[in-house]
Amino acid sequence: MSVEWGCNYNLNARDAFVKNKFRMSLNVRLKLFKRFIYLSAFLFHFGNGVVEAGKTENLILITLDGLRYQELFGGLDLGVLKSTTKDKNIEGTKSYKQFWANDPQLRREKLMPFFWREWMNNYGSVAGNPNKGSSVRLSNRLHFSYPGYSEILTGQARDDLIKSNKKVLNPNPTVLEFVRDKLNLKQNEVAAFASWDVIGFAAQHKSEAVFTNSGYEAYVHPDPVIQRLSQLQFEMLTPWDTVRHDEVTFKFAMAHLKSYRPRVLYLSLGETDDWAHDKRYDRVLSAISRFDAYFNELWSWLQLDAQYANKTTILITTDHGRGNLSLNWHSHSAQIKDSKNTWLAVISPDSPLRGEWADTDPVVMDQIAATLCKFIGLDYSEQNSKAGKPIAQLFE
Repeated sequence: MSVEWGCNYNLNARDAFVKNKFRMSLNVRLKLFKRFIYLSAFLFHFGNGVVEAGKTENLILITLDGLRYQELFGGLDLGVLKSTTKDKNIEGTKSYKQFWANDPQLRREKLMPFFWREWMNNYGSVAGNPNKGSSVRLSNRLHFSYPGYSEILTGQARDDLIKSNKKVLNPNPTVLEFVRDKLNLKQNEVAAFASWDVIGFAAQHKSEAVFTNSGYEAYVHPDPVIQRLSQLQFEMLTPWDTVRHDEVTFKFAMAHLKSYRPRVLYLSLGETDDWAHDKRYDRVLSAISRFDAYFNELWSWLQLDAQYANKTTILITTDHGRGNLSLNWHSHSAQIKDSKNTWLAVISPDSPLRGEWADTDPVVMDQIAATLCKFIGLDYSEQNSKAGKPIAQLFE
């Protein structure tokens, strides 16, 4: 009896030992397998140009042609208004009555109330005010439009290839094309609407790679109101042959946004630059004020739409600066010092920064393409290894 029990005990102990060893072996193998899966996923993720993404699923890039940082951060420039008022009675001008205040913060809020009081207070941040120790500058040395837009859209200054504003396709692939390819989007899901006709070429390296509508170009849309506006743009002309009214561009972009639900929308507005070249400072201020109204309308719609609300990053900037004196405020070139100084604003659910940047590292415009990509979990260096890197401050 005792011997039989001893045998059973040895057998049971051996079985238990084998079972425990098996369980331990299985656990080890499971852990190793899990680690293999995680490592494989990590390598696949980064090997395919993908980086960690947050809430952002949609991108809206907005450029305001030649809008100086002086107006953005300081509102109406009294010296410029004086220089452009023929009878020098500036207090009697509509611009003075509408936009002047002694304090620069009040002036800018009069000019762009939605941008400053709503966006910058509650949802975003803006860099480029030198009085706050913040700098945003071009890396290209030409300081006019096509080189500036190309730098924004490709992440690299190419002064060797882009030397004019001629209507030629971008010599480099753009961030718009890269995002469309990586996310496998339809053409009308990556759309560019612009007042200046050259943007239709600057926005893409290959013709029809993305949807474009720029300058005096008909826009086919099922809404009868948009159809009529498409016709009217050829009747209500601006003073410039290559730039239509920004109102038309904005309405087309909003119609496209509502109908075709693009993941990426590029809106390029241009009247600030053209009125400045014409030395119509009053019209420049009016254009900036309208931009602010556009921002309000755009944001109000986005916030009520399930695809876009709290899932959209908006980046706003300009293609170049301008002169900082009453003698040269209307011009920009490599010979005019402040032409290289720009600004950049970001409204994003994935960036905690609010208000003005102060005492920060300089930002370069060639960083914008990579920054846009990082917001949606893409690595832009996969397309252009020489492009500027994402703006680190936005993600800290």
